[in-house]
Amino acid sequence: MRALAALALGLSVLQAQESPTPQIDPAPGFDLGPLPTRNMFTLLQAPMTYQPQSPILVGQGRWRVSLQVVRANVFEFSDALKNDPPPDFANRLVVDRATVEGWAARYRNDPFVFYFDEEMTRTTLQVRTGIGPKTDLWVELPVEAHSGGILDGPIEAFHSAFGFSQWGRDLVAKNQAVVATIRYGQVTFYDQGSSRPKLQDPLLGIVHQISNHGDSGLALTATVKPGLTKAYGVFESGWDWEGGVSGWSKRGRSTFYYGAAYTHRGRGNTGYNQLDYTNDLGAHFTWQGFTDRKVQPFLQLYYLSGFSTPQPFAKLNGYSLQHDLGFHWFITPKAALTFRYVNNISHNENTDDASFGVGLTVKL
Repeated sequence: MRALAALALGLSVLQAQESPTPQIDPAPGFDLGPLPTRNMFTLLQAPMTYQPQSPILVGQGRWRVSLQVVRANVFEFSDALKNDPPPDFANRLVVDRATVEGWAARYRNDPFVFYFDEEMTRTTLQVRTGIGPKTDLWVELPVEAHSGGILDGPIEAFHSAFGFSQWGRDLVAKNQAVVATIRYGQVTFYDQGSSRPKLQDPLLGIVHQISNHGDSGLALTATVKPGLTKAYGVFESGWDWEGGVSGWSKRGRSTFYYGAAYTHRGRGNTGYNQLDYTNDLGAHFTWQGFTDRKVQPFLQLYYLSGFSTPQPFAKLNGYSLQHDLGFHWFITPKAALTFRYVNNISHNENTDDASFGVGLTVKL
């Protein structure tokens, strides 16, 4: 009997060794982290503006490359134009230099009046690599182009369909590109028409992980931006730097990202300094769901505390709150496409109205 038992045991062991090991489906991709949301308001093209950074490391000696393209629509102007509109601000007005000069004469006692009506396309290439077991280094190169665009019509149709409107959109011609500022009756800046893609100031950043518990963790972040280029050919920032924290927490099939950072803005050239930029606080909170699938939806809230000193007829010092809504699609375990829609929630006349983005992120 013992011999039979030993033989049966031996056969069962051999059968177990010959049976294929059950296969567990691999994860659909890697952790992409929070969205690189950025306020695309006209006056925020020169200074550094808060962008969330992933607290999850690429890995020592590994690389991650991300290409993002965002198309933003901006239609904002000082309350002076809304509270006391000029007579010509009607009937789908085509705004030109003569129009703005007439406005300057009308508001000659006002210290600052602005009118921004444009679309811009910002293309960014970010390369990130692990330089140590707990530290990543990244560099970002942005290219920007300005034009009248094509989004005014769809935005007006969207407003009409849902029963609300943005005052002034139906008073001026669609798809214009006009950026103008006025001080005490003088046109201090005027730009009209499209511009070719132009390289903007680069950014250099570092992410250092201070805790990692697998399903949660926290990292310190730091970014610096030199003032090398001039936005709209005029406004040159100083050296800006930023320091903050970024964390994550996984709960079931969802991952939550969160973080905040303080942005210090240095002094720039005369035209830049006249805009009275201040330091800023930015923050984000992100939900990314169905992380076990190839298509993963997300919703991110993006906050800025305000970037300028209080000025009459302007809310540039007010906070900004936007949502970033979309999904990641892992076309391979190491490559993901991202589709995004960003909308303005706060309506303080210091934020782009809406933007649409597409991106490709590859882990090498």
